[in-house]
Amino acid sequence: MPSKPIYTEVDGQRLKLTNLHKMLYPTKALTKAEVISYALEVAPLILKYIKNRPLTLIRFPDGVDGKRFYTKNKPSWTPDWIPTTYLPWDEENEYIHINHNAHVVWLANLAALEIHTMNSSISQINLPDQFTIDLDPPEDADFSVVKTLSLELKEFLEQHGYQPFAKLSGGKGIHIICPIKIQWDYEVVVKSVKSLMRDFIKTHSYTTLFVHKNKRKDKVLLDIYRNHPGNTTIAPYSLRGKPGAPISMPLPWDAIEKMDSAQAYDLPNVLAYLKNNKDPWDGIFDQATNLHDQETKVAVPESLNEYTEKRDFDKTGEPAGSDIESNPHLVNNKFVIQLHRATNLHYDLRLGVEGVLKSWAIPKGLPISKGVKRLAIQTEDHPAKYIDFEGTIPKEEYGGGEMWIFETGEINWVKKSKGKYKFTLKGKHLNATFSLYKMKNKEWIIERSESVLVDYFKRGIKPMLATSLSELPKEKDNYLYEIKWDGIRALFYKKDKEVKLLSRSGRDIIDHFPEFKNDKHIKVQHAIIDVELVCLDPEGKPMFSDIISRMHRLGKDNIAAASKSKPAYMYAFDCLYLDGKVTHSYPLTKRKAWLKAIMRTGDRIRISHVFENGQHIYDAAKAMGLEGIMAKTKNGHYFPGKRSDTWKKIKFRQTIDCYIIGFTKGKGDRVNLFGSLHLANKEGDQWKYFGKVGTGYDQKKMAEIWEKLNTLERVKKPIKESVDEEKKSEWIIPQFICEVSYASYASTGTLREPVFIKMWKAYGMT
Repeated sequence: MPSKPIYTEVDGQRLKLTNLHKMLYPTKALTKAEVISYALEVAPLILKYIKNRPLTLIRFPDGVDGKRFYTKNKPSWTPDWIPTTYLPWDEENEYIHINHNAHVVWLANLAALEIHTMNSSISQINLPDQFTIDLDPPEDADFSVVKTLSLELKEFLEQHGYQPFAKLSGGKGIHIICPIKIQWDYEVVVKSVKSLMRDFIKTHSYTTLFVHKNKRKDKVLLDIYRNHPGNTTIAPYSLRGKPGAPISMPLPWDAIEKMDSAQAYDLPNVLAYLKNNKDPWDGIFDQATNLHDQETKVAVPESLNEYTEKRDFDKTGEPAGSDIESNPHLVNNKFVIQLHRATNLHYDLRLGVEGVLKSWAIPKGLPISKGVKRLAIQTEDHPAKYIDFEGTIPKEEYGGGEMWIFETGEINWVKKSKGKYKFTLKGKHLNATFSLYKMKNKEWIIERSESVLVDYFKRGIKPMLATSLSELPKEKDNYLYEIKWDGIRALFYKKDKEVKLLSRSGRDIIDHFPEFKNDKHIKVQHAIIDVELVCLDPEGKPMFSDIISRMHRLGKDNIAAASKSKPAYMYAFDCLYLDGKVTHSYPLTKRKAWLKAIMRTGDRIRISHVFENGQHIYDAAKAMGLEGIMAKTKNGHYFPGKRSDTWKKIKFRQTIDCYIIGFTKGKGDRVNLFGSLHLANKEGDQWKYFGKVGTGYDQKKMAEIWEKLNTLERVKKPIKESVDEEKKSEWIIPQFICEVSYASYASTGTLREPVFIKMWKAYGMT
């Protein structure tokens, strides 16, 4: 009676596993569960050599002693998430091709013990990227014969410019694989290899090209017929459907010399080898060579004619359509997404197919949520070199404007037919499946199969903080410089039509600043922008008291009046998230460029100006009586919620942020308020006392501060130090932070000449 199926998940894909206790290799007592375990272990290795190649399978559902099923056509129960394709020479069969660890495990659950592959991938099915020579000895031949022959053939191939790789077949012989450049069709490759082997046979009389045994006599067959279109060879690391569970095992040549059997590696011992040795075929396709008897000729695809006609390559820095590198087909199964600031900001999606980049302009960007559909307008094919193009296209040229690489990586094809593609894009930040299908003319629709894993609009991002300097950094050329705006730090979020403005404490303050409540301020669909909100006096100097008072206006009438009497300005200075992409790890210069591209600036929305000369802006800011300037490392990353020395604030006095832990009672004109504020910061479990601050606020500001502090619960004195006016002091729960400027530290560790600047509620406090 069959056992109950179990369910598991492999890299996010749910799998149903059946009959795990069934014995597939009786002589070694190996069950289906052990075969699946091997498949999971070896999947990353085997995928390097079979990914996106049509597969022929040999299934053994009842084990190697039972009936076997040879199949090209996918089984009727194949799930939708297993990619398939038709071949130009075989339209009757729908071939499976795989590109994911879960696919390998699914094949193992199918009891497809033998996986056989072709010499070309589906993206360029007519042009092989390797040729195969199977050394097939007579039935009773000693393995030493084929081993010696393989070493002689290796030397012969190297003399003709090839880089041969070897593997034990898992049967009787040895397979030699030579990677070649993707330039010649099967007919040319077969002819070239056949001619080459005929030359080899002339000096090795115990070899033959005759397949039939009555013609072979006792010679070793050099089986080159696996190089015809549609023919296959057992894949590297695949099991064989033979007693003992042998493996088709890639090995370095010095290991081949030591072997005494083509079945030296089997399921029980192969994993131990893999744990202690590197994959000997790693980088095999980087060693691709020309065919020894063919000139390297790469014709420019006709589909690039439109691309060439639209451009003047004496003016634009884009790669010319005729500038085809020696192997343009290396772009196959690669993709690039470019952010293009042309007449209208948009994204360009380019997919590597048949040696060119099929291209679509996507005005609103690739969707980041499941089921969302975006318009994609097909444009002309682009040459392979465009996959790494970044730069500025002259305005008078077609597509004039700036272009940046937004994401790049590999394509795993799921479906590919005329007018419809389904594929997974796997890049540095992106790993998602999309469907792209034609509507009419050049209009297509792109749709995403799953939503992004992390919703930063719910999770939020905490702003990065700067370290302090008393003077300009020594390595001045490594920095960009900005005004330090004396206002309210906030993060501006846009998600489709929704916008919000989060303060440092995480509170949405957008209703207090209705002038920014417009999704049109940002050109893209999703973004998180680091900003400073300021009010300015007639000379353009920030007025902190005015902007902070805007925070406390309640009611529509008051807010509306304040937006007129004390207009707020938003200075944007960093881009933290852009259409599904977290941008923290990109250099500041690129984040600044993207910020400039996506913001619609105007009277109220501005981009914080960047200066190259720190001394000039330092002197100007000091002369204007501003708070200070910022120095930011050009290539620095953004560290959310952390204080990083990639940003340095240079104030004309030192400043510190301290908790307000208490106050002294007021007297004179302060009798109904307070006298001064006690300051401290937490160091471990203890509070470090910084003294008192009693200047920097007028009666109006004191009343605003007192309104907040007077409602807090009184507590026991939280510090050990004796303080001035201790009997006149009261201690409160530390819920507010204030920024204080000071001249220096006193010998006691307290602040000398402290001056109150501003105050806000501590992040996360209630």
